[in-house]
Amino acid sequence: MANAIFGAAMKKECFHFEEGVTFLNHGSYGAIPIKIRDRQKQLHDELNDNPDLFYRQTEYQLYTQARDAAARFVGANPENLVFVQNATTGVNSVLKALPWRDGDEILTTVHTYRAVANACRKVAEFSTGGHIHQFDIRFPIKDEQQVVESMTSHLDKHPKIRLVVLDHITSPTALVFPLSEMIEECRKRGVLVFIDGAHAPGQVEINLEELQPDFYTGNFHKWVFTPRGCAILWIAKQHHDWCTPLVTSHMYKKGVQLEYFMQGTRDNIPYFLVPEALKFFSEIGGMEKIHQYTKALLDNVTSMISDKLGTPKPEIPKSMEAPYMRLVLLPEYEGYPAGTDEGAERLILDLMRKHRINTAVCPAQGQLYLRLSATVYNQLSDYEKIAEVLNALPRK
Repeated sequence: MANAIFGAAMKKECFHFEEGVTFLNHGSYGAIPIKIRDRQKQLHDELNDNPDLFYRQTEYQLYTQARDAAARFVGANPENLVFVQNATTGVNSVLKALPWRDGDEILTTVHTYRAVANACRKVAEFSTGGHIHQFDIRFPIKDEQQVVESMTSHLDKHPKIRLVVLDHITSPTALVFPLSEMIEECRKRGVLVFIDGAHAPGQVEINLEELQPDFYTGNFHKWVFTPRGCAILWIAKQHHDWCTPLVTSHMYKKGVQLEYFMQGTRDNIPYFLVPEALKFFSEIGGMEKIHQYTKALLDNVTSMISDKLGTPKPEIPKSMEAPYMRLVLLPEYEGYPAGTDEGAERLILDLMRKHRINTAVCPAQGQLYLRLSATVYNQLSDYEKIAEVLNALPRK
């Protein structure tokens, strides 16, 4: 695997996809290497062959091994890290356990993932009697300071904000936030910080004990190649006494680790495959080699598609470009309302059903953007195919 060749060879040797489908949306659902899928099946057989032994003895051992491996990967003390099914679950766990005060307010951004924004909105409406605020980040972005100042101006204008939810990498727009400075500004104002790192593990280096937010959640089933339903939640030590999981079960008041581990009868096997997924990640060259490949590929294909469609590239600092995801501005097409969720979803489904291309389309600033993903099994011809399809669509 040390000499693994990315692109078609990697796709053929290490992955299995439906024949004839072009996968350009790794960022949404990930892809599981064949060896990890095989191991997942083996563990399911072991569970089903003797469920009592598995749940009463085997499971906790596998859980702690996987937790420790995940903690090393993201620079965390294992005692501060637990597994959850996905980043949305992580966000909900904290928001719905936090001891809110009447009138507390929440700050997010206009780029916040919709499910996360909805969770914030529900808490603000039903728990605090307060509001959810969103600070704007618009293209062109001249530098990172522009993003920091947009956040701090809202914090200074709304002193009742108790919690800020920030993306590590924004889901709809693939922006990497300058987290260290943003966290520092929140600390100055006594505001709690929750980092939604749904896309970050495996895509950027993370050291949570150095970064020191209050909470951090991130998926391993996107860029770290685990089975779906595998994410981490990091909880700063000072919050352990109240940050209980959504499900209260047998280990109530037994501490954060046991409460999050014991959630009733469920399938935890995606968590247990973290060590093997990280081994695969390392064997194919690790983050540095993947970065080199995806950066060259995405630099090439975003220019190629933008030129073909005749649309300008979004202006953002290089430091805010996600390593494995990029945006391409789409023209206004007939039948796909620009800047709307309806237009985005319709185009996604038509590309999938009519052309067998799986990709992401996101509305932002009144326009539609193609959010391209690139990983080890992608190659130039994948993007040439979508460029041809998009260029042939009737425009307004």
